Amino acid sequence: MDDFSVEAVHCFVDAMYSGESEMLERVNFEDVNKMAHVFGVGWFIRKCLKFFKTNVLNFENNSYEEILFACEIASRAYFNLKQSKFVGLFVRNMTSRNIGKRVFLRKYMSNFAELSKRQISMSIQIAGRELNILFDCLVSYLTFVLKYTGFDENSLYLLEQVDMRLFQQRYPDQFVEVVDLITELSGGSEGGQVKELVEKVVKLKNEGVAGGSDEVLEDSQCSGDSEESDDEDVQEGCRHIAIQTDEVKTGKWNV
Repeated sequence: MDDFSVEAVHCFVDAMYSGESEMLERVNFEDVNKMAHVFGVGWFIRKCLKFFKTNVLNFENNSYEEILFACEIASRAYFNLKQSKFVGLFVRNMTSRNIGKRVFLRKYMSNFAELSKRQISMSIQIAGRELNILFDCLVSYLTFVLKYTGFDENSLYLLEQVDMRLFQQRYPDQFVEVVDLITELSGGSEGGQVKELVEKVVKLKNEGVAGGSDEVLEDSQCSGDSEESDDEDVQEGCRHIAIQTDEVKTGKWNV
């Protein structure tokens, strides 16, 4: 019990006695959900999921802070407790409220060097099939922040976790550009991790060239992604990563 806040413990104990969740609030929700999960209280786990859906996801102003609060709760619930429903609800809520993934991720990933692996994985979950959003920001990070010096731990992690074949199928032209950049940044590296990455993406690129364009166009032609029309704006926004790097170093962007 020492791992949880006093408020959360009181809420959990009260619920166990009363069978109700009246003390459940935004301030204690995350700890209470953890306790329900740790102690395997099924009915309370369901109550917490409902609270997340009806309260935490009920954004009053659709502000970045509100969305970020829900995003972090959802990602921790999945990556710490393996509760995938939280992520699904969060992403569907963004869609139903017409919250642009592109706008949110551009800010969420702006301090890319400081993101945890959990947050990078959450970014991939949010982007879904719109992988061009991730690569717009990644390319800007590699060029404007790392200044073509190579890869860091986070950039390699993203490249290893993302579905490169799906990226190739949906955005063939951008995929080729990214592969060329990866190859250039590798500089003929003999390092195992970088070498394996380069070999994998170059192989995919060659397969795409050999197979022609029919397969590539099949999915992207019918996608109808309304957010894909502002690529120039995204590139401009992602350039702010270079400026925001200074903020990261001073601790202003600890998400």
